[in-house]
Amino acid sequence: MNDRSSTRAGALPSWAAAELFFTAGVAVAILFAVLSGTVSKSLGINQAQLGQLSGVYTLAYSVGQLILGILLTSRNIKALLGIGSALGAAGCFLLSTSTGYATAFVAQILLGIGFSGTFVGLIFLIGRDFSANFSFMSSLSQSITNIAGAALSITASLTPWLADFRVTFRVMAAALLGVAVLQFLFVRGKSAEASAAAAPATPFLAALRLAASNLQFWWAAIYYAGLFGTMLAYANLWNIQFQINYFGNTPQQSAMMNAMIAIGITVGSIVAGMWAKKAGFLVPARAFALLSLAIFVLMALLPLPRWEATTFILVIGFGLAGSILALSVIYAHIPPAATAVATSLVVTAAFVHGAILQTLIGSSLAHATPVTSAAGTHVAMFTIYQHGMVWLLGSVVCSVIASFLFRPAPAK
Repeated sequence: MNDRSSTRAGALPSWAAAELFFTAGVAVAILFAVLSGTVSKSLGINQAQLGQLSGVYTLAYSVGQLILGILLTSRNIKALLGIGSALGAAGCFLLSTSTGYATAFVAQILLGIGFSGTFVGLIFLIGRDFSANFSFMSSLSQSITNIAGAALSITASLTPWLADFRVTFRVMAAALLGVAVLQFLFVRGKSAEASAAAAPATPFLAALRLAASNLQFWWAAIYYAGLFGTMLAYANLWNIQFQINYFGNTPQQSAMMNAMIAIGITVGSIVAGMWAKKAGFLVPARAFALLSLAIFVLMALLPLPRWEATTFILVIGFGLAGSILALSVIYAHIPPAATAVATSLVVTAAFVHGAILQTLIGSSLAHATPVTSAAGTHVAMFTIYQHGMVWLLGSVVCSVIASFLFRPAPAK
């Protein structure tokens, strides 16, 4: 086997280990959401404190993600992902042994920091080891994780096997220790090509200037934040409880409808990756943004029956999956020395944007007044729902505009 074949063979186990870590991080977040009721009851905390636990996780994750993007330019990714997995295991174990709010708060910080490198680290490895197939591999990675997340969500909603959060998180702690071992065993610190062409590490400020001076970075940031931030806001606010309260769905129906988002993202990611691999990212990015806009306009205007709404939610997930193409824009236009920093900045901006959207939508829903109608409560409550959808429409419009400002990848 020649050196190039050996290099390619080594890239797959490295990617698989990082993908497993990414999937484990998503699984822990889903499990915490599913078990939040038993967590609050067991720890004796109220809904406000439970919201603070979710908030501190998101904050730690976002800050850690930005810091990791900076460290990737000068540190060994094997160590960064391995330590992150170990921190995730520590967070799960601490949560499983928590007796009150304070220890759960610390556990959430550990989990946020530990998992902050999952996506950025995975994208870094794909850009380094699969540059020729970046769009496809990044989309495939997102699809695999969403399949696992959807399966876990549906299973958790239909079966009572997750009654004890302490046992569940102890199991996840043990699993994450195994994942940490896999990071140290299989993730490659540097590929053979990277080692041969190694250059001095680029300081953060220099990498930041390289990214910020390129207009394509800004359009990619707007595109990704617009679609991914919308996905976060839609999935988190139009959740199971919202559908029960506003549309009268049962918990099982609501869980199935929410799972449609993940299934749509899974299929959409695969289509986006294959399309971009064949035709470049330009046309797919515009098509996915326009599809998202069209479906949100319809969702905002029409009070749909349940089966139609379920289908539309599936299409929403499909359209928003196009957000991953923004990373293809970054890896096509930003110099390699700045791609890790650029990626972490864009992804962090999307999380911040999603949080802002949720705040704005929550405020709109709280202050909206139902419009009385002879058609009944469903239509009256739908008028409140429309107030929140306006913010999502505006967000997606920004992504559409950014997509038409993308430029083709320069010739290598």
